Amino acid sequence: MPFKSLISYWSGLRKRERYVAGAGLAWVLLILFCLLVLMPFLEARDKLSHSIKRQEKVLQELISLDEQYRRLKGSKAPSHGTGRGDSDFALSSRLDGILREADLKSQVQDFQTTRSSVKNHHVVRTEIRINRVKMDQLMKFLYLVELPEHGMRIDHISITRTPAETEYLNAAVTLKTYGKKPSGPERPAA
Repeated sequence: MPFKSLISYWSGLRKRERYVAGAGLAWVLLILFCLLVLMPFLEARDKLSHSIKRQEKVLQELISLDEQYRRLKGSKAPSHGTGRGDSDFALSSRLDGILREADLKSQVQDFQTTRSSVKNHHVVRTEIRINRVKMDQLMKFLYLVELPEHGMRIDHISITRTPAETEYLNAAVTLKTYGKKPSGPERPAA
């Protein structure tokens, strides 16, 4: 019944009032259309545009990382493809250089290397005991060991404070590196 009263009200209006009421109704419908349809569409489009830009940045970064990985994988790293005797010498010289650069050469108490074989690779573990080292020296040493060009990884680390001096530490670090087995006959371990 309210519809009949609305029609009777509409027919009771003058022509000019009908135009004003019609224009007002058109504005209300246009505003509702903008609020309920157009604005959500534009917001969704902007979100999608920003999401695409973010994903493109991520994709570019992944492409860059993939290129770096392929370059590193294709390069001849010192820890891969060396002969058994050469790899021991190369590992010792790399560690010597790292210890010298971290200013820890004089603090090294013990240095032991063991070798084991897994399928086509051999694993070289080196345990280094360092006495009376400061935290910044140890951090520099650990950072230098983990650099990709050295081909070594930290397998285990144990740090204790020196009993008498609290600013010094004692550390036992086990490093691990891999290498391919030589293609020739197997040499006995020394």
